[in-house]
Amino acid sequence: MSERWDLVDGDRQPLHQTHVRGEPLPTGAYHTVIEVFTFDVNGDVLLSQRHPEKTYPLLWEGTGGSILAGETSLGGAVRELYEEIGLRVAPEQLNSVATLRRDTYFLDIYRYQSDLPLQPKDLVLQEDEVVAVRLVDWSTFMAMEDVVPSVRERMLRFESVLRPVL
Repeated sequence: MSERWDLVDGDRQPLHQTHVRGEPLPTGAYHTVIEVFTFDVNGDVLLSQRHPEKTYPLLWEGTGGSILAGETSLGGAVRELYEEIGLRVAPEQLNSVATLRRDTYFLDIYRYQSDLPLQPKDLVLQEDEVVAVRLVDWSTFMAMEDVVPSVRERMLRFESVLRPVL
């Protein structure tokens, strides 16, 4: 079954249309993508390594993806965390950071701060999306060269909201 998205206009008003992933978007239509930056109790950021057959192969990023038809942005963020890395969170545990409008989608950025240490070895990875996960401190992340460039840009742009205060 093909993944379907709800479409919105440039003001994020529903167009009452769905769209099949992979087909060209109608002119003036957008869909919603989420991105979650996850931090453990120690303030380390959890990074996912992209599958080698995806764009930006084997580079590191947060967790994200398109929300599905009938799904809210927050619901999509909760689902993506579970699907991609096996992390169960409640919607109220996610904090909205920002929304950015791109050429074909709105990007809703969220932050999740765990109350407990995260154990990467205990996470269940979605094989066709993520090949590895790792926890790194902020300075290590900033020094990494193998990060999706737009992810690094967003982490820097929203550092004051994302970076944990310990």
